[in-house]
Amino acid sequence: MAPTYIKGGVWTNVEDEILRAAISKYGLNQWARVSSLLARKTAKQVKARWFEWLDPTIKKIEWSREEDEKLLHLAKLMPTQWRTIAPIVGRTATQCIERYQKLLDEAEQDEQQQSGEGLSLTGVGGDASAPVGARKYRAGDIDPTPESKPARPDAVDMDADELEMLSEARARLANTQGKKAKRKDRERILEESKRLALLQKRRELKLAGINAKLTKKRKNQVDYNADIPFEHKPAPGFYDTSDEIAQNLRSKAKFDLKTHHKGVLMKESLDKDRNDKKRTRDPEAIAAAAEQSAQAKAERLLELNQSDKISKRRKLVLPAPQVNEEELEQIVKYGTRGDRAREKYNDADSVTGTLMTEYSESVIREPTRTPQVNRSDDRILQSVRDIHALANEQSSLLGDVNTPLHDSTFSSGSILPNHEIVQTPNALKTISQTPRRDGLGVNKADIAATPREVLRRGFESLPKPLNNFDIVMPEDDELRPATATDNELEEDAGERARLLKIQEEEERQRELKRRSQVLQRGLPRPIMEADEYEFAEFKAEKSSEINSEVASELSRLIISDNVQYPADGYPIPGDIVPSLADEDRKLALAEIEKELNKDTLTTVVEKFGAQVEAQPYVLPGLDYESDTEEDADVAERLVEGLTELGEKCNKLEHKLSLTMGGYMKRQALLTKKYKEAFDAATELRKERLLHEDMKAMEAIGISSRLNQLQEEVNFLADAERRGQERYRDLTL
Repeated sequence: MAPTYIKGGVWTNVEDEILRAAISKYGLNQWARVSSLLARKTAKQVKARWFEWLDPTIKKIEWSREEDEKLLHLAKLMPTQWRTIAPIVGRTATQCIERYQKLLDEAEQDEQQQSGEGLSLTGVGGDASAPVGARKYRAGDIDPTPESKPARPDAVDMDADELEMLSEARARLANTQGKKAKRKDRERILEESKRLALLQKRRELKLAGINAKLTKKRKNQVDYNADIPFEHKPAPGFYDTSDEIAQNLRSKAKFDLKTHHKGVLMKESLDKDRNDKKRTRDPEAIAAAAEQSAQAKAERLLELNQSDKISKRRKLVLPAPQVNEEELEQIVKYGTRGDRAREKYNDADSVTGTLMTEYSESVIREPTRTPQVNRSDDRILQSVRDIHALANEQSSLLGDVNTPLHDSTFSSGSILPNHEIVQTPNALKTISQTPRRDGLGVNKADIAATPREVLRRGFESLPKPLNNFDIVMPEDDELRPATATDNELEEDAGERARLLKIQEEEERQRELKRRSQVLQRGLPRPIMEADEYEFAEFKAEKSSEINSEVASELSRLIISDNVQYPADGYPIPGDIVPSLADEDRKLALAEIEKELNKDTLTTVVEKFGAQVEAQPYVLPGLDYESDTEEDADVAERLVEGLTELGEKCNKLEHKLSLTMGGYMKRQALLTKKYKEAFDAATELRKERLLHEDMKAMEAIGISSRLNQLQEEVNFLADAERRGQERYRDLTL
C-alpha cells in the first residue's frame, strides 16, 4: 500500500522567507498560488501562518495586566468565542487561548499552594520552580497549532525536497515579466528561425542554379530589399574611394558567412559573447575579483558572529550628575562637623547636650520592593475564580442557588475595564509635607495646616464686634407698596439681541410665506423687461375686460418678483407690488378655495354625458309602443326588405372587387416603382452636385500644386546650374 503524505508540521525559516516573498508578489488573496511554492503546506496553513505569526501587526510582547483583565472579562461574557475576543484585546485568537490557559494554570497552582494540596517541589529560590502553564507534548504527539510557533532553524544540509522547493520558488519569484513576455520572446525567436530557414533555402537553390524570388516584380515597382529607393549617386570628388568599396564588399561577405552558420544574433547573445571574451582575455583580473569577493564574504561572516558580543558590550549612557565633586565634599564636611560637635557636647548634664538631637539616620526606611497586592483585591484572580465557578456550576433545572460572583470593576454598558490611573503627586500643588523628624522644632512654620485650622485662623483674624447700632424707622415714602416698574430689572443686552433675532427670523418666515407660489416652489420664471410681457390668450380682441385685468395684474406680479428677487443676478427695473396683509391673504385664499370647489364646465359636460348614455336610444318615429297586428306586419315587411337590400349590396360589392382588383394592384405597383425612381433620381442629383464640387476643388488644388512643383523645379535647376558653374570654376 502506498504511503499517505499529510501536509503540515513545524515551519522552518526557509518556508517563512518564501511565504513573505510570495505574499509581497501575489498579495493576501491568492493563497492557493502562494501555497504552490511550498511543497509541505496547504493554502489554509499558509493563511493561518501569516495571520497568526508573520503579520507585522501582531503583538508579540508580554501581556500587560490590563490586557489580562480584559481577556478574562471577555471570556466570561463570550466563552469560546476567541475570534470575536481577539480583535478587541488586540491579539490573535491563538495567543488569547494560550494566555487564557496559562492564567487558569497559574491560578490553580496558587490555590493549591495556599491550601497545601500541592507538592511544592521547588528549590532554594523561586527560579527553580517549574514553568507555570507550560504544556509540553510527549514523544509522538503532534502540535495542533504549529502556525503560531517560532520557526525552526534550517538544517546545515537540507534534503533534496527542500532544495528543489527553494530553487523553484526562487525561479518563479524572479520572473517579473509574466507569461505574456515569455510568449512574445518565443514568437520573436520563432519568426527569426523561420526567416533564417527561408534564407538558407533560397541560398541553396541559388547555388543549385535556381534563382527563386519571393514575389514577382511588377512594372514600375521598386524592390526595397534589392534596390535603393530614390537613389542619387554623388558626383565624383577629389579623393579615390575604390579601397572603401573593396572593404565594404569584404565586410558584407564576412557578415553573410557568419549569418549562414549562426544566423542573426540577438542582443542578449551578443552581450553574452562579449562578456565571455572579457573573462577569457583577463584571467588575472578574474582571480583578483574572486579573491576580493571571498575576503568580503569572510568579513561579513565575522561581523555577524561578533554582532551579539558587540551588542552586549554597548556603552552605558547615564545622565549627568546633579551634584558635583565640590558639593559632595561640602556635604561630607558638614556631616563630620556635626558628628564632632555631638561627641563634644553629648554630655547629658550640659545645657548644649539637651539642644542636640540625632539627624544621622532616617526615621522611616523605605521598603526595597513593591508590596504584594492583597489577594482579595486581585481582579485577575477574582475573574479566574468566577470562570472556574461558572464552569463547575450545576444546571439551573436542579433548583440550586446561582453561583455568587465578584463585583466587576467595569463601567455600565461597556466591556472594557475602568483603569485607575496612578499619577505622581504634583509638588507645586502640595504646600508642604509634615517633617519626619523635628527634634528642635525648627520646621513648625513649614508644616501645612489642615482646612479646619485655616478656617479657624481666618475667623480669629476678623475684628471683634462693637455692638453699636441704632434703630431708625423708615419714612412714609419708603413704606409705599412697590409697583411693577420698581420690580422690573434692566434687560440684558445679550437677551435683547436674542429676542430681536427671534423676531427677525419670525418676520422673515412670514415674509417668505407672503411670496408667490412660483418663488416658494422654486419654479422657472421669465426674465424680460416690463413691456415684453404679453399674454395672447388674455389680450385677444374677443377677450373680456376681466381677462385683460387678469393679464395686467399677472404681468405686474412677474415684474415685482423679478425686481425684488432677481434671478441669476439679472436686475430688472420696475415697480414693486406691495404684499397683502395676512387677513386679506386669508380671505383671498378662502375665495379661491370656494371657487375651486364649484363644478367646472368639464364636470357638467361629463355629468350630462353620463345621463345621456344611461337612457336607451330609439330611432325617430319608433319611440312609441304599439300592440296592433297591423303594426307588427309592417315591421316584418320592413325587416325582410332590409335583409334583401343587404344581400344585394354584398353581391354588388363582391362583383366590383373582382372587376377593380387588377387595377388596384397595378396602381400599387406603379406607385412603388415611382417612389423608387424618385429616390434614385434624388440620390443621383446629390452625387452629381457632390462631384461638381469635387471637380471645382480639384481644379483649384491642381493649379496650386502645379505652381508649387514648378517653383521646386526652378529652384533645383538654379541650384544645379550654380553647382556646375562652381565645378567649372574649380576645375579650371
